[in-house]
Amino acid sequence: MKISVLTIVRGRQAHLENQLKGLLQSQVLPHEWIVVGMNQEVEISDGERFPIRTSSVDHATEPLPLALARNHAASLCQSDGMIFLDVDCIPSPSLIGKMTDALQDEERLWMGRPRYLPAGATEQHWQADELPRLAVDHPLQPSLEGEDRLASKRYELFWSLCFAISRSSFETIGGFDESFDGYGGEDTDFSFSAREAGVPFGFLNAVAYHQHHAVCKPPLNHLQPIVQNAERFKSKWGVWPMESWLKAFAERELIEFHPASTSIRMLRLPTPGEIEEATTMTPAGF
Repeated sequence: MKISVLTIVRGRQAHLENQLKGLLQSQVLPHEWIVVGMNQEVEISDGERFPIRTSSVDHATEPLPLALARNHAASLCQSDGMIFLDVDCIPSPSLIGKMTDALQDEERLWMGRPRYLPAGATEQHWQADELPRLAVDHPLQPSLEGEDRLASKRYELFWSLCFAISRSSFETIGGFDESFDGYGGEDTDFSFSAREAGVPFGFLNAVAYHQHHAVCKPPLNHLQPIVQNAERFKSKWGVWPMESWLKAFAERELIEFHPASTSIRMLRLPTPGEIEEATTMTPAGF
């Protein structure tokens, strides 16, 4: 099976270049690497060991049109297998091979195993074989130590930062719902759509190393799209996504949120000072 790596990017140029460095150290090289910029052009050195195809999507109001960008990347893909890898992620040398084998053996939505790097881990010269001793697992994801694959019905645990899927399963799901405009909820909606379409889900011990960066906890910098997408998700699936974030926004009196309600009332936007205060250098996603 031919398999392509698909990456979407806004900013994070150093992370993008580190991802390329990781791809070049892969035991199995991708058929192609597709990089889609969100409201920006992509700048990356030309690939000598595999083709690099770049494109971009533009959105008038939303700086991170994630669903739109992922669908555009998929539309450019010329392979039967697709690996979606966030720009923050460096593939382990075995990731592409393991994901290719898993897709050939069983049609599932396969989520890889993100492991998180500390600050400074990729700022200087590094090699992929040095990263395992520095990285830690995420506490909310299932442990895959000693296991290669794990079938699961826990679709709510799907994260889009590193996953593999066949083109046919992606089309069966219908891709990402572009009515989720901007940051928040689009990946859980994708996995719920996979469940509804009968596409099985599973976890794969294919490691992607998540590069360190500052993160806003809770993501006050994405308040408006999170609220809008949460309401869209609630109307579509009957449950609230991102509930811990919504409760944190409510505690700061930014919104009125009641889990039994079907809508959220916006009260105010966070101040720049509040966003700065909430920004932390702990590993992103924790």
